[in-house]
Amino acid sequence: MTQKRLTIIGAGPIGLEAALYATQLGFDVEVLERDRVGSNLERWGHVRLFSPWEMNHSSLGVKLLRQHDNQWGEPGPGTMMTGAEFVKTYLGPLSQLPQLANRVKTGVSVQSVGRSSVLKNELIGNPERANFPFRILTQSHDGSEAIRETDYLLDASGVYGNHNWLGEGGIPAPGEVAAEAHIDYELSDLVGKDRARFLGKRTLLVGAGYSAATTVSDFQTLIAEDATTSLLWTVRDGRIHPIPVIEDDALAYRSSLTAAANTIAIMPTKGIEFRNNTTVTAVEYRATSNTFIVSLARGGEFSKIEVDRIIANVGFGPDNSIYRELQVHECWASRGPMKLSAALLGASSGSTDCLGQGSMGPETLRNPEPNFFILGNKSYGRNPTFLLRIGLSQVVEVFSLIMDDAALNLYQGEHEDMAA
Repeated sequence: MTQKRLTIIGAGPIGLEAALYATQLGFDVEVLERDRVGSNLERWGHVRLFSPWEMNHSSLGVKLLRQHDNQWGEPGPGTMMTGAEFVKTYLGPLSQLPQLANRVKTGVSVQSVGRSSVLKNELIGNPERANFPFRILTQSHDGSEAIRETDYLLDASGVYGNHNWLGEGGIPAPGEVAAEAHIDYELSDLVGKDRARFLGKRTLLVGAGYSAATTVSDFQTLIAEDATTSLLWTVRDGRIHPIPVIEDDALAYRSSLTAAANTIAIMPTKGIEFRNNTTVTAVEYRATSNTFIVSLARGGEFSKIEVDRIIANVGFGPDNSIYRELQVHECWASRGPMKLSAALLGASSGSTDCLGQGSMGPETLRNPEPNFFILGNKSYGRNPTFLLRIGLSQVVEVFSLIMDDAALNLYQGEHEDMAA
């Protein structure tokens, strides 16, 4: 084919896998990463992935690492890595392959994306928009800006770092925006680098997902070390078991974490108090004492507490602002691309098990904007059931669309729900 330019936003697992795939098909590939390779994973690098090694890589990536990196040590089947270990073991070496080494641009943030010579409200739903290259405004760490152009654009920038809010209804609680810089919205390394900030302190934890389960389990370690450490754990609904239980869970680490957190919630635990049906109605940060006054509501009753720290494990969502000038149909519930979001809602039937998710098919990846695709965790919007192996399926599917070849699969004939 005539060599086409293809740009990928994000040098995480799916961004790098897509870039490697594209090089094999002859595209002129560039990957734009605002920080470092795998930086989102490094930000929760102390946490262990639920899924084993064989579910988290492509056959193409491993094949090329074996061919080109004599020093690469391949993990064994069943290896459960932390986020940091996964970056060090796989994503870092992957980015240094000859196929990618000069194509991954770190320290380059995408500010906005549009089309050359055509606006969002022009050629509505018209495939002729593809005749106008994408126009990308980027900013480097030194503040300098530049315009890049490309023929195909894949957004694999993820969601981590784009936090949701503490307040009821998903909006900030009064005072939360002003206190934002002092609230821990990400996964704190409580028994590692962040230990000193929480040891001997009183902390409010808000959240009912696996991040909260990790946090509350780690607090047991801190409390065992210093009995003056305490935690108030609140969730907004009335569940007695705050972490959803998946029957016969095939992921042993996830199952044990769920059981441990739910046990803490239902049984008296030294230094930890659990409250359901509780919402945050206001936050006041006091700089002089580095503490918070938090207003809480529970069953029509209101109270105020003073805490030293707030951990808001309330989830993340996509940053859709960068492509606001493109024609993207978004789901009003998940904020993901509409076709995929609708398919996921129809297939989930209330399931919270990411292992139950399969590929939704190539057509669900199409947007009204031709040659623009959202892949990876960002494609799921605020749906928390994304799994890396689904992202690998998306890589295969999106290039089958781009190349107009439904049978195209460079992953050695693996099924769409491939492990590796």
